Amino acid sequence: MYKKLRNSISPHTGAIIGWGGMFAAIIIAIIVALATGGEGGRVGYIIAIATAAAFVVFWFVFGRCYECGHVPRPVELYCAGCGAKLTKEGSRKDADPEKDAANLAEVISDRDLTETQASSEEIFDGKVLHVFRDQILLPDGRGAERELIRHVGAVCVIPVTEDGNVIVERQYRYPIAQPVIEIPAGKLDYPGEDRLEAAKRELREETGYTADRWTDIGLYYGAPAFSDEKITIYMAQGLHRGEQELDEDEFIDVFEVPLTKLVKMVVVGEIVDGKTQVAVLKAAQILGARL
Repeated sequence: MYKKLRNSISPHTGAIIGWGGMFAAIIIAIIVALATGGEGGRVGYIIAIATAAAFVVFWFVFGRCYECGHVPRPVELYCAGCGAKLTKEGSRKDADPEKDAANLAEVISDRDLTETQASSEEIFDGKVLHVFRDQILLPDGRGAERELIRHVGAVCVIPVTEDGNVIVERQYRYPIAQPVIEIPAGKLDYPGEDRLEAAKRELREETGYTADRWTDIGLYYGAPAFSDEKITIYMAQGLHRGEQELDEDEFIDVFEVPLTKLVKMVVVGEIVDGKTQVAVLKAAQILGARL
């Protein structure tokens, strides 16, 4: 019964009902006490206050965020704790993963969409970018042309302190002509380099930090329409502060931001770097129960 009711209303609705009912009951209690007086007034006052307390319990039980347990105010549409949408019904924690996967499989087509390379020509060979023009065969057998960037690959690291802060960087990104807040990252030094070792190097060089615990939390393709750059995302914990080892052409400011605040910054668009958005939301999901 509880789970059915819990999944039938959103946390936002639960907060509105609980908050609104509480204040309505308090106002009724004051009116009853002032209007009737005597023993009847006291009884009515006690009943109204008990009703207000019941609505408070309702608020804290059914208005609680599904993801992190934060109890929102009625005006919040997104959780201040983890950034989850509060207007969505149904608890993800109570969901059946196998059933969800089966439902998703039902709506994903299994049609073969493979494009096959017929020929490839390198048209630019740079230090970082290697641009190719490929002739390909479409799924229906017709020919087409694709221009793409081949990349050696990269890693990024979301370093999380014991008190829930994230070590982030601020550096100027010339292609978009503005400073960007992002997590430490860098390309592999050579094809096939061990990605974890590359992540450790980038964290140490760019921020001065080392870490005791490393977790691979997934892959990120930033621009799969025209680039094969594959970025492995790591979460680093058990941090130890040291000295930066920046290259001569690097100017990077390093500072800490609470993970919960970074989630809000992602939601409102203050974090524009894609890999940082993904890493922040992944880390918040993984660590949500403990933050």
